[in-house]
Amino acid sequence: MTKILNFIDVFSGAGGLSCGMELSGWRCLLGVDMDKFAMQSFKANHHHAEVFCGPIQDLTEKKLKELTQGQKIHAVVGGPPCQGFSTAGLGDPNDMRNRLFLEFVRMVRLTKPYFIVIENVTGLLAKKNEKTLKSIFSQFEKLGYHLDVQVLSSDDYGVPERRRRTIIIGTNLNIEINFPEKAKKSCNVGEALS
Repeated sequence: MTKILNFIDVFSGAGGLSCGMELSGWRCLLGVDMDKFAMQSFKANHHHAEVFCGPIQDLTEKKLKELTQGQKIHAVVGGPPCQGFSTAGLGDPNDMRNRLFLEFVRMVRLTKPYFIVIENVTGLLAKKNEKTLKSIFSQFEKLGYHLDVQVLSSDDYGVPERRRRTIIIGTNLNIEINFPEKAKKSCNVGEALS
């Protein structure tokens, strides 16, 4: 019997990343976001998961353990706010929301998961955000994680949409990080709807 692996989704929004993780056999224990409408959608799509709706800074270690019933958390996943890294709009590297990744780091420090998955805009890899990316890697390396980063496009994985995202995967296990292989066949909208 395979052991079920648990994860929490921080900056979860409505829970798209969680849905993908669950389709891969993981179990979501908790979604964290401050948008109440997103969290209503999250709860509707993740009946068994708890939700924390509010600023992540208010999610204490005690509350986290209470919401997850003290279960082992094998992964922390999420999409920290990305407005300051975006290639669309202002893309201000000094945007205060860029610092919210430190709260992601805090969740990792509290839970000591085996894996980290961060989803963000491709602009995170832009030259102007080089210091931020190095800082993200450095913060996790201090906690004993090694990381890798790639830009993945959803249409390479059978999704009828071209959406490129920066994906960072990290682990504290002595294993190689492998990104998913591309699908052999792409799918267009007409095929998906039929």
